[in-house]
Amino acid sequence: MRTEKGFIPVTDLALQRGYGVFDYIRTYHGKLFLFEYHLSRLQSSAETLHLKLPLSNAELRKIAERLIQKSDLKNPAIRILLTGGDSRSSPLLAKPNLIMISEELPLWPKELYSQGVKLVIVDYQRVMPEEKTINYLNALYLEPFKRKQEAFDLLYTHQGSITECTKNNFFVFLDGVLITPPADQVLSGITRKVVLGLAKTMFPVEERRLMVDELDACEEAFLTSTSKGVMPVTQIDGKEIGSGKIGAQTQRVMKLFKDYTLSY
Repeated sequence: MRTEKGFIPVTDLALQRGYGVFDYIRTYHGKLFLFEYHLSRLQSSAETLHLKLPLSNAELRKIAERLIQKSDLKNPAIRILLTGGDSRSSPLLAKPNLIMISEELPLWPKELYSQGVKLVIVDYQRVMPEEKTINYLNALYLEPFKRKQEAFDLLYTHQGSITECTKNNFFVFLDGVLITPPADQVLSGITRKVVLGLAKTMFPVEERRLMVDELDACEEAFLTSTSKGVMPVTQIDGKEIGSGKIGAQTQRVMKLFKDYTLSY
């Protein structure tokens, strides 16, 4: 079925109340990347929102692989959504709706990886930051502001500490130590998880509260996500990070991750 022919009832809680969870899985070389990690996160998010996945992991994988095989997309990705179900049902949340679709993976301009991107700071704490919910209201609301600032993404802060971007995890190098906010403050990304494991073989690594006023002393910064991999950050709120160019440490992390995906 083509996506434009798919449907959910207008009484679904995803439409009525913005209630649901999702996950997004990319491919490398035609293979689903760390699919089990994504399903584990989806399961955790669903349980937190009192939703039950109607299919087993094995069944979900089978459907996802079939979608990839039948897809004519150049770089296919899979989106899985679990919505709250019929808002009129009793008991509520008893029958969520499961949707799985294949999408073309966005390919970002090469210059973003060679020149770095700009972020702009916004004071905001996501609701249930550890879960991958469909609630992206704030990011969409601030889209015109982001464009006006000519920024690639927003960098969220809360009570003086940096948390994450709208759809990306955030890292800095400070005195040669790779630092990222702890998992209980952010959505723990799958790429974040891989990068932390790879980086520990080369750098001291800390998952800790990162304060906004530490940015001035940071040597380098980058963000991670499923669709972007490792993308360098060279400017935040109009101030250059370090030299304003992609540093050697970030380049090493980028190469580590690229090598990992090439051999996946």
